[in-house]
Amino acid sequence: MRVAFSFLLAVAVCGPAMAGPVADQAKAIEAKLGTGDGAGAISLAQDLLASVWGQTQAISFSQALLVEQEATGYGVYNPRATNIFKPGEKILIYCEPVGFDYGNPGEGLWSVNFFIDLQVLDAGGSQLANLPEVTQYNMVSRHLNREIPANITYTLGGIKPGRYTLVTTLRDKNSQKLGSFQTAIEIAE
Repeated sequence: MRVAFSFLLAVAVCGPAMAGPVADQAKAIEAKLGTGDGAGAISLAQDLLASVWGQTQAISFSQALLVEQEATGYGVYNPRATNIFKPGEKILIYCEPVGFDYGNPGEGLWSVNFFIDLQVLDAGGSQLANLPEVTQYNMVSRHLNREIPANITYTLGGIKPGRYTLVTTLRDKNSQKLGSFQTAIEIAE
């Protein structure tokens, strides 16, 4: 009983802290839903997402994994069953970056642009290679797309059999934001 009272007290104390622009927007969304205005609620929810997105300080990833072939769209991928590759075999990675900024090339267009850096670490964590701007990602759209399917292909020539970690860093060309993820691989004969 004492635990239940403590929990209720904690909820009661935290309740008033739920004020501010995000909570206000959530109330407006609830109000639209309450009147049956689904389109209006979705529009306000998209505005809320844009506000939160714009306040992020770094790029993060909702997905980052090895795939069988390049994705043909957002979420349209087949995960690779293994992380073992033959020497010189292409390593395909699919990722979904979030929190990036947009460029505005004019004529009603928006762009998403990244420099992609690669670090290769051995099994002990020692850096074997540091390759800035090994590739790039550039997309132009008439919409502020948030669902970005980024295909990255690496070919590691001359690397000995063993276990490695690939550290992929996306650096936003439209802001100072960046984000990294790690992929464990094994090179085997």
